[in-house]
Amino acid sequence: MKPDQFFIFAQVLPEPMLLVTSAGEILAVNQAAARLFSKTMKAMIGQNLSELVTDSPEKVSNYLQVCAQSRQMILGAFTIHQDQGEGIACRSQGSVIQPRSPQSPAINLLRLEKRTSNQFVVLNQKIHALSQEIRQRQRIETELVQANETLKQTLVKLQNAIESVQTEKMSGLGQLVAGIAHEINNPISFIHGNLTYAGQYYDDLLKLIHLYQQEYPHPSQVIEQEIEALELEFLQQDIKKLLQSMQTGSKRVAEIVQSLRNFSRLDEAKFKLVDIHEGLEATLMMLQSRLQLITHNSSIEVIREYSELPLIYCSPGQLNQVFMSLLNNAIDALEETEQLRSPPTDPSSSPKPTQNHPSRIWIRTEKISDRYIAIRIKDNGRGIPTQIHHQIFNPFFTTKPIGKGTGLGLSISYQIIESHNGRINMMSAPDLGTEFSIELPIVKERDY
Repeated sequence: MKPDQFFIFAQVLPEPMLLVTSAGEILAVNQAAARLFSKTMKAMIGQNLSELVTDSPEKVSNYLQVCAQSRQMILGAFTIHQDQGEGIACRSQGSVIQPRSPQSPAINLLRLEKRTSNQFVVLNQKIHALSQEIRQRQRIETELVQANETLKQTLVKLQNAIESVQTEKMSGLGQLVAGIAHEINNPISFIHGNLTYAGQYYDDLLKLIHLYQQEYPHPSQVIEQEIEALELEFLQQDIKKLLQSMQTGSKRVAEIVQSLRNFSRLDEAKFKLVDIHEGLEATLMMLQSRLQLITHNSSIEVIREYSELPLIYCSPGQLNQVFMSLLNNAIDALEETEQLRSPPTDPSSSPKPTQNHPSRIWIRTEKISDRYIAIRIKDNGRGIPTQIHHQIFNPFFTTKPIGKGTGLGLSISYQIIESHNGRINMMSAPDLGTEFSIELPIVKERDY
C-alpha cells in the first residue's frame, strides 16, 4: 500500500493509524494519529516510531519484526511520549500489508487505541471480579467434591448396612429352616424306622392267619361272617400297599428334611467342598410352592441339564443365597410374562396359560475347563431391555414395582461370586428371556 492510497483509506477512520516499515520508519499517518501524538502529519513522516514512544527501541523493533513475519493481527502496547504529564498508554494492533522482498522492506499497518486511566480502572475491576468468580467457583467445586465424597461414603455405609440386614435375613431364614428340619427329622425318623417293623409284624400276622386257615379250614359261622365283613382277602392286599405308600411318603419327607439341612448349612464350615447340585436342588425345593403357583392353571417347568462336576470349594450358604435370588427373579419374570400373555377378561378371574408358550426355567451345569465350572439359569420370559443392561448389578437398581424389590439381590450376588474369585454375567434379549451365567473356580485340595 502506497502513502497516497493509505490517505484515501485511513483519513475517514476515527482510529489513529500509521504505516511503519519493519525498521520503524513512519511512512504515513492519518489525522487521528497526528492528534494522538500532538504533532503534525508532516512532522511525523520520516521519524522512527521509537522516537515517539517511551518504550525501548528493542521492544519497538521486536514488535515490528513479529508483525512483519506474521499474516495475522498482532496485539501490542505502547506508551506515547508527552512533553508534559504522564505518557498516554495505547493498545496497538499491527499486521504486514506488503510481503517482504529484497527490494522492499515489509510495511506494517498499526492501529492505535488510546487507553485512559478509567479504562485501566474498569479493566482492573473486571480482572478483580473475574478472579473473585474463579475463586468462588474453585471453592464451590471443592465443596462439591467433598460433598460427593461424603455421599459416596454414605452410600457405601448404607449398602453395607442393607447387605448386613440381607445377610442377617438369610441367616435367620437358615436358622428357621434348620430348626424346622430338626423338629421334623426326629418324628419322621421314628415313623420311618418303625414302618419297617410294622411291615415285619404285618407279615408275621398274615402268616399266622394263613396257618389258622390251613389248620381250621372250617371255621364257625361267626368267624366266617366277620371275615366277610372285614373283607379279609382285600385287606391282606391293601394293607401291604398302605405300608409301602407310608414308607415312600416318609422317605420323601426325609429327603425334604435333608434338602432343608443342605440349604441352611449352619452346622458346616463356611467354606468347604460341596456338590453344587445339592445346593440347586435344595433351593428348588424351597421355591416349590412358587414354581407350582404361577397361575391357578399352570406351573413352571424346570428343565435340569446337569453335567458331572467336581466338588467346589465354596461357602454353600452364600451360593444358595445367589441361587435363591436368580431363581426368584426368573419366577417373577415368568409370572409377569404370563400375565401379559393372557390378560384376564374379568378382573376377578385368573389369567389362563397359553399352551404355545409354557413357562420354563433351564438350569444347566458344565465343566468349561480344567479351572472353571459354569452354572447357567435361563428363563423364557420377556427379557430385560437393552438400555438397562449396564445397571443390572448396581445397588438399589430394580425393575420391579415399588415394595416388591429392594434392588440388592443381584448386587449382593455379584459380590458373593466375586468373593469366590468367580464371574457372573447376564445375557438377555426382548421376548427371548434372560440367562445368568456363573463361573466358579475349581480349587485343588493342595490350594487350601
